[in-house]
Amino acid sequence: MKKILVPTDFSKLSANALDYAVQLAKKTEAEVLLFHVYTIPVFPEDPTLISTEQYLLEDALDNLEQLKESIEESYPDLKISYAAKAGFPVEQITDYAHKQHVDMIIIGAQGAGYIQERVLGNTASTLIRKVKAPLMIIDKHVRFREPKKIVLAVDFAETDDQMVLAPLKKIAAKYQSHICILNIFTEANVIPTFGEIAESFRLEKTLKHTHHTFFEVEHPDVVLGINNFVKKHNIDLVTIISRTHSLIGRLFREPLTKAMTFHSLVPLLVLHE
Repeated sequence: MKKILVPTDFSKLSANALDYAVQLAKKTEAEVLLFHVYTIPVFPEDPTLISTEQYLLEDALDNLEQLKESIEESYPDLKISYAAKAGFPVEQITDYAHKQHVDMIIIGAQGAGYIQERVLGNTASTLIRKVKAPLMIIDKHVRFREPKKIVLAVDFAETDDQMVLAPLKKIAAKYQSHICILNIFTEANVIPTFGEIAESFRLEKTLKHTHHTFFEVEHPDVVLGINNFVKKHNIDLVTIISRTHSLIGRLFREPLTKAMTFHSLVPLLVLHE
């Protein structure tokens, strides 16, 4: 892991995500890329606002520099860079992540039922559907702890890209983590299909060099089933694979109202095929 992108709007929400990113970057020796997206107000009849964009850019860069310096006071060896762009957050974050070839995006998000006052809370749920890089979502209540116990939520849909789990494997290797491969099934006595059995063998092969255990849990609601497992086993990180042809992928490509019920407890890492 060489580059971790952290979008920030300078709120407490994004500051909490940044703290998590800094701790992860220390362990993985990654560079932290701070990124701010600002919006230019449009007042076509006011000629005094011609220099507004330049002012907003300079203000954003000043804030980013101060943020960088505050981090360097505590972590002088950490490599940090920053940039600011005008536009819409999702488009700019997606474009910047692609151009910078980032290995992960870490962003703050707010729990369900909260009226968003800042931009990043809504941005996180949209990024799940748009961005290609691994995306880690940090709720404002989550504090960093080493991801020693990780859930990989699966439904044994066939994986098209066997490299999709590479970021998870890298984290597990760095922290000597144990991966709990969790399948929540909603109906009792369901006989697995040949494809599901084959996918379980592929997962076993893909994760053969990591500590891992398979778990099967029955629950009528997939997300609540994961939530209960997270609480019961004191999980540090939940990972899902977002893809259109799988049940879990479809669940988490929707707005994050249900998903937030457990990632308010732990970070949510979304991997994309």
